[in-house]
Amino acid sequence: MTCMLLGLLTIRADAVVLPSVVCTGWKADRRQIVKPTEIFAYMNGAGELYLAYGFKELYVGEYTKAGQPKITCELYLMPSSADAYGLFSLDRTGQALKIGQSAVYDSGLLIAWQGKFFIRVITDYETSEAKQCVQELAKQVVKLCGPVGRPPEALAWLPPNGLDPESVRYFHTHTVLNYLYFTATENVLDLSLNTNAVMGTYPSNTGKSLVLVIEYSSVSAAQSAFARFNRGYLKGLKVEGENNLVKLENGKWLGGKVKQRKILLVLESPTRAECERIMNALVKTN
Repeated sequence: MTCMLLGLLTIRADAVVLPSVVCTGWKADRRQIVKPTEIFAYMNGAGELYLAYGFKELYVGEYTKAGQPKITCELYLMPSSADAYGLFSLDRTGQALKIGQSAVYDSGLLIAWQGKFFIRVITDYETSEAKQCVQELAKQVVKLCGPVGRPPEALAWLPPNGLDPESVRYFHTHTVLNYLYFTATENVLDLSLNTNAVMGTYPSNTGKSLVLVIEYSSVSAAQSAFARFNRGYLKGLKVEGENNLVKLENGKWLGGKVKQRKILLVLESPTRAECERIMNALVKTN
């Protein structure tokens, strides 16, 4: 990828230098490249979610202007466009914007994805001028990110009928699963950077069903993970039917089964009938 756009400099084909001046008067106080091994130091102990998507490099620019809040731009180079989408999918709260392949803005924070890049631009506090600059900076940075990328193939694993599209999340690891929906302290589904997972919700008149589909490297790996999940998560609860339906202690229903290299799960559903219906749709879709 070549990133010689808008007069912005590059240092090599896959690394960019963010602009030194943005908008009207915001100047870069600091620009740096953060490696995965440095993410905890950069984020004061945080950074697990970014590591959970295997980011390669983080390009940071901090911009200041007299009388205005600091603006920080973070540009994450991901292993694939699917992973860039995955990071973006974790929290899409806010106003949708036409920046990159998708973007949202809320209270001084803008996130977007374009190709293999996840973009995060944030201001210390929101002013009308800073809000405008955050969005203009994001538009400028998107032009460094090359062509559009393909979203994850895993999105097709969720049956479209009744799915809330804004609820869809794509990820790989146990860390992200527990961030989205706590299952267990232990990695009972054997999730890793080598697994692909997609989650979404299906609202209905009786409540909301949460669906999870995970793809493994082999049929045996899927079967082993499902057996471990049953031992560690269900803990002796009664299993019913070919979709392995279980009434949970909170009164909701769970269903799950292995199909080829995938585990199909309804983690919770308001009724047995709804759980069965969604499980049948999952089997048909996959």
